[in-house]
Amino acid sequence: MPPPPPCSEPPLPSFAAARRALRSASVAVSVLGYTLLGPMGYLPFALCCWWWRDRPLLAARRLQACIRAGFRFSLLWLRWVRVADCQYRDVIAQLPDGPCVVVANHPTQLDVLAVNAALGRATTIVKPAVFNRRMIRPFLVGAGLLEGPGRDPISIGRVLDDSLQRLRDGMRIYVFPEGSRSLPDRLRPFGRLAFEIACRADVPVVVLGVSCRPKYLSPQVPLFSPPAGFPRHRLQVLAIEHPRAHDRDSRRLCAHVERKLTGWYFGQPDADPAPQPALAP
Repeated sequence: MPPPPPCSEPPLPSFAAARRALRSASVAVSVLGYTLLGPMGYLPFALCCWWWRDRPLLAARRLQACIRAGFRFSLLWLRWVRVADCQYRDVIAQLPDGPCVVVANHPTQLDVLAVNAALGRATTIVKPAVFNRRMIRPFLVGAGLLEGPGRDPISIGRVLDDSLQRLRDGMRIYVFPEGSRSLPDRLRPFGRLAFEIACRADVPVVVLGVSCRPKYLSPQVPLFSPPAGFPRHRLQVLAIEHPRAHDRDSRRLCAHVERKLTGWYFGQPDADPAPQPALAP
């Protein structure tokens, strides 16, 4: 006897379907607007890179301020057109004044915008495949962003040295230790690189919890299929961990933070993280 046909999802109520259609239209308008206006923003960015080419630290700080302003404007726009409501200002007063390493879970693509908008003068580690794209590499270098490690183990040492220099320059570094967006039912295993940086520099680790309800821009909810409900993206400072409290052991610190974030996000306070054998973003 053949199996019964799969059950289809019940149709949305008419008002929910209308809200989803309106949100999809807003997404399309936003993407079109960025496609048309985005190149105009790259021109002043390139001019800034050229103008302060002999003062790289000043250039990086100015360009990071430009990135922050652009992300904040993007979040205001997304809220105004009812695509998503991203709140980041509540965490600003809770951040340390000086250099620190910020780590967070990574449920959606909105996380980068929100975290950068909150941090201000900050840098991050970019995957080599993205960092080395011909058109954007000069901008990333000018803004003081860091090229992530490749397959060569020596590259890990380069990333550590560059990260320590950014912290000495007074910047914050933010990293999503999962390396990619979270899975639906669990966080991906954490890489240890961010915690090794914090331990070597002896700077605090700010643990940010990120949530988005209903979920949007996750692997399961793509750009042009927004949920019917209004996505609300939130940041929350869960803890500020000091490496000395963990004997400056990056493995212990990584495991502790992974357990804390897993427990907060999934409500599993006794969740045990997977072992972390390698240094990875």
